[in-house]
Parts: sequence; structure tokens; C-alpha cells
Amino acid sequence: MKRPRKDTSVERTLRAWRPTLPSGLASLAADTAQPARQLVTAALGQLKIGEQLDEAEVSAAWSEMVGPMLSKHSTPRGLRHGVLTVGVANPIIQQELRGNLKRDILARLQQRFGARRIRDINFRVMG
Repeated sequence: MKRPRKDTSVERTLRAWRPTLPSGLASLAADTAQPARQLVTAALGQLKIGEQLDEAEVSAAWSEMVGPMLSKHSTPRGLRHGVLTVGVANPIIQQELRGNLKRDILARLQQRFGARRIRDINFRVMG
């Protein structure tokens, strides 16, 4: 007589986590042969961690993109749905950036990070 197969630790863990996984990941987790990279990529996409990484990358490159003078008076504040929000020190800097500089800065950002990641820039006075 054949003994019933015991659950593996992976199967028990997946069964325990399945109810807490974001929608769509439960089906990926059901296939235990699924490569871990696919699960992690899907999880990062649904949790929008990729956007947070983009924000950090853009913030790190900002002074290089706009130069030292403008970087002293402006700071990237967020990236949502491809729109980079930049906080500026005053309306004069805001107007300067909204003018011809916006196209140049956007082109440099898109060249470095991709046009799909950064589609537009919004400058806001932070005070």
C-alpha cells in the first residue's frame, strides 16, 4: 500500500501566503516550478516598488541633469504614472524651469531613464 505524500515546506508556505498575495500573484505562486525571478518581478510590479527605485535614481541624477545652480533650488519630489514632480524654491525658478529648460531637461531624463518611465515634468513651488 502506498503512503500518502507529505506536503513539502514550499507547498505549506505557499498555501499559507496565498491569501495575502496581491491579486494575480496567487496563480503564479501556485506553480511551484515558476522561477523565483518571475515571482519577484511580478510582486515588485504590483507593489510599485519599481517606481520608488526610479524616484531614487532620478533624485541621484538630478544635479547632473540640471546643473549645480538649478539643483540648489529644485528637488525631485515624486514620480507617479510617468510624471516627475519637482519642488522648486520660488516662482522665479519655477518659471525658468517651465520655459525652454523643461524640454531640454525632459529630453535628458528620457534619454537616461527612458521615455516610458518619465513622460512629463511638473514644477511646484514648495514653501
